[in-house]
Amino acid sequence: MTSSPPSPREPHLLRYQDVPLVLWGDNTSGEVCDWFYTTTEKIHFIMFSLRPGARWQHSDRFKPIWEPDVAFHVLQGSLTLHNPATGEVCVAHRGETLHFRRNTWHYGYNFTTSETRVLEAAAPVPADLSNEALNRMAQSVPPLEEIRRARREFMDSWPWNMQDARESETMKVLRPSDSLQIIQGEVTPVRVSLFVVTDKLTMGQVTLLPGINTDVEAHGGDEVLVVTDGRINMRLPDTGGWFELSERDGFFTPQGTRHQYYNMSDKPATIVFGVAPKYY
Repeated sequence: MTSSPPSPREPHLLRYQDVPLVLWGDNTSGEVCDWFYTTTEKIHFIMFSLRPGARWQHSDRFKPIWEPDVAFHVLQGSLTLHNPATGEVCVAHRGETLHFRRNTWHYGYNFTTSETRVLEAAAPVPADLSNEALNRMAQSVPPLEEIRRARREFMDSWPWNMQDARESETMKVLRPSDSLQIIQGEVTPVRVSLFVVTDKLTMGQVTLLPGINTDVEAHGGDEVLVVTDGRINMRLPDTGGWFELSERDGFFTPQGTRHQYYNMSDKPATIVFGVAPKYY
């Protein structure tokens, strides 16, 4: 984490080339390239990149343990996530999602020969995201007494104790088949795949077929979306707003803002979104 510019409270287009770009970390923690799409008092939504062979861990100044619920959706490559406090290690590939709850240590690795890109949604957002506040938070985190690189307690009867390991895990890998599927809309129903739904954060995906426009919708929280494939248009019926989004462009809609999606093209288009605190 690092500080980001304050987000306006009006709906707005987030062009990929205009999204603030920052570098997290130092020589000890490793470095991660971040694109800050939007941070409000309700939701933090970014994309980050790990170059081949890169990793992040912790240093005195940068500590990857944070208050919110967090979801990582892998757009390309694969991400290995490691909880150094428990020894858990899990791997998510393209199209899969990693989820963990508040105050979970998480180291990340790219054990591949290609770049890994991940969309991250987190909520609730701390009141102060200044560098000074984040540095104070890092200093207040108790040091790890031991870096655990494996769950050795399960290495005497694997895989027969797999269920015990799953019941005590602090991080989950969510495959597409694990998504909560819902039908949204009455005039033009669409299927929405919800990767993660908690009392603090929702992250999911919807694919629009060519020529489709959705029903008007609004959410019980701030929403940030990114187009991950194809091209869509956003319509704000109450203001007449009309926007075109290409791949990696995003859009922010404050809680309660009515909006709908159009696919004006002849190819499917997909968006990944985060909403906080409530989807409905």
